Amino acid sequence: MKILHTSDWHIGQRLHGNDREEEFQLFFHWLKDLIEEQQFDVLLISGDVFDVGFPSNGALKQYYQFLTSLIGSCCKQIIITGGNHDYISTLEAPSDVLSALNIQVIGGARENIEEELIEIKSNGQLQAVVAAVPFLRDKDIRLINAGESYEDSIKAINQGIIKHYQRLAEETKEYNCPVIAMGHLYVQGAGLSESERDIHIGNLSGLSVDAFPKEFDYLALGHIHRPQKLNAEGTVRYSGSPLPLSFSERADNKQIIALDLDRDGIKRIEEIKVPAFRKLISFKGLFDVVADELKAYQGKSDLTDWAEVAIEELVMNPALRTDFESLIESINRSDNGLLVVKPTLRFTGDEVSQEESLQNSLADLQVEDVFDNLLESKHILNKDEVSKSFTELLDAFHHQTENE
Repeated sequence: MKILHTSDWHIGQRLHGNDREEEFQLFFHWLKDLIEEQQFDVLLISGDVFDVGFPSNGALKQYYQFLTSLIGSCCKQIIITGGNHDYISTLEAPSDVLSALNIQVIGGARENIEEELIEIKSNGQLQAVVAAVPFLRDKDIRLINAGESYEDSIKAINQGIIKHYQRLAEETKEYNCPVIAMGHLYVQGAGLSESERDIHIGNLSGLSVDAFPKEFDYLALGHIHRPQKLNAEGTVRYSGSPLPLSFSERADNKQIIALDLDRDGIKRIEEIKVPAFRKLISFKGLFDVVADELKAYQGKSDLTDWAEVAIEELVMNPALRTDFESLIESINRSDNGLLVVKPTLRFTGDEVSQEESLQNSLADLQVEDVFDNLLESKHILNKDEVSKSFTELLDAFHHQTENE
């Protein structure tokens, strides 16, 4: 039996205001062709299917078109779990219809934990069991204790997550076949990218790889966008996002993971590279140098490449701002296969005001960056304590469900 592990699609994501529908469509065409060419039996999607809780009609259309395109194909079973970006109600609204098509959706933790166990069969014979664990929120795994410290709450969350997996492991002991666990969470040692600075659950310590029950033959993880394996055997993995979701991921080798298994266990784990349908390029340096690099660039991707341009000059020069704007406009009008989507110009000399040096728009900044800049500008004395309290509030906000 052949199984594909992927996650963090973030359908509907916009990069610095630019729509990525064409990229997603090319990815789905490629994925469908891969499944059919290599005859994959099962597809696992470990959370963050959508970029926002209430995705656009266009994002929903792409999602359902892809799922229905696999009806009647070699892929007989699809298992989808919810991530922290997904609203449970959005994913599970059509679950009865999808279930009839052998597409199981576990948007949120089940009260009856056995419902998270999904059997995979071939010709009526049990081949594997999947513990389809979605993103676990506070209410799913612990009781809230009034007055507990932030550190104690994180510890309780981590303990609650492990207990959830332990309960599932106990339920799988009756099976004599490989057991695959899915998850959408942060595990210690995982490398983050710029687009993941809002990792909240377990953000003080994260879970240890060794804390997961040994009954699981493979852990199909989502939440972290950089593909990586967390143990020597490669059986605990983040597949990573199929598209780079920020410029900090531009050098990542995007991939999905293929598993070959039989009733005795996993025989082979293979990394399959996802094509770069468009490149994300970074140009940084002095104006004259960057200008020459931009003019010489010639894109060769399926789609127009996107660039971030960061020019830093020491001496304040108002005329340079006009030249900079003209350069960006000229590049974006050219036919060299490049579009500048994130242009910044900074003058770094001591005489430059703070307002002048911060050229990033609010859309390009993280919430924490904006708050830290506010604390700096207001000359708050106990900045560290206030910043910590703000982090706690953010953590609480991201753990709430859409119904709270």
